[in-house]
Amino acid sequence: MTTAALTMTPTYASRFAADRLSGAPWITGHAIPTREKLALDEALAKLAEAEERLAEQQERIAYLESLAQTDELTGLPNRRGFYEQFRRAMAAARRQGGVGGVMVMIDLDGFKAINDTHGHLAGDAYLRHVARFLAARVRDHDVVARLGGDEFAILLTNVDEATGAQRAHELALAANEDVMTWEGARLPIRFSIGAQPYRADDQEDEVLRHADHRMYVQKSARRRAR
Repeated sequence: MTTAALTMTPTYASRFAADRLSGAPWITGHAIPTREKLALDEALAKLAEAEERLAEQQERIAYLESLAQTDELTGLPNRRGFYEQFRRAMAAARRQGGVGGVMVMIDLDGFKAINDTHGHLAGDAYLRHVARFLAARVRDHDVVARLGGDEFAILLTNVDEATGAQRAHELALAANEDVMTWEGARLPIRFSIGAQPYRADDQEDEVLRHADHRMYVQKSARRRAR
C-alpha cells in the first residue's frame, strides 16, 4: 500500500477506489476525467439548458394564452376567457356533485348615448368604471367578464338559485345608485340583467341562451317603461 493511500480520509479513499475500479487514471491524488465522463457532463449540461428553454417557452405560452383570454380595456376576462371558466365551473359541479350556481348576463342601458354625447374616451372610462363596480361586488371565486361592447357577465359559483337571484337583484339596485363623473357631467350606471341558474347536469349553451333571453326581456321592458 502506498503512503498516499494510508493518509486518505474514508470518503477520499472510497472515491479513489471507485475511480481505480472504473479505470479512471489518477495523478497527484485526483482522478483524470475519461472521455465517457466528459461526454456525460456535456450531455447533462445540454439537458439542463434544454429544460430551462422549455420552461421559458411554457411560461411564454401561458402569458400569451392569458392575453388571448383578457379584455384589454378593463383587464377582465373576455368572452373566450369567460366561457373557458364557465366550462371549468360546470365540470367541477359534475365532478363534485355541487349545487352549481347562477349565470348573470348584463347589458348597459344608454351606453351609445354616452359615446355620442361625450366621446369614446368617456365611453372607455365608463366601461372601466362598470368593470370595477362589478368586480368589487362579487366573491373572489366568482367570475366577472366583459364579453364585448357594452355586454358584461358574472358567474356566481357554488350558490343555490334563490341566493344567486338575490345577489343579482342587489347588484342591480346598487348600480342604480352609482354614478360616474366625466368632465363635470354625471353619468349614472344603468343596466339590464338576466339571471339563469345552472346545475351539474345542464348544458353550457342552454344556460347562456336562457340568461341572455332573460336579460333582453328585462331590457325591452325597461325601454317600454321610459
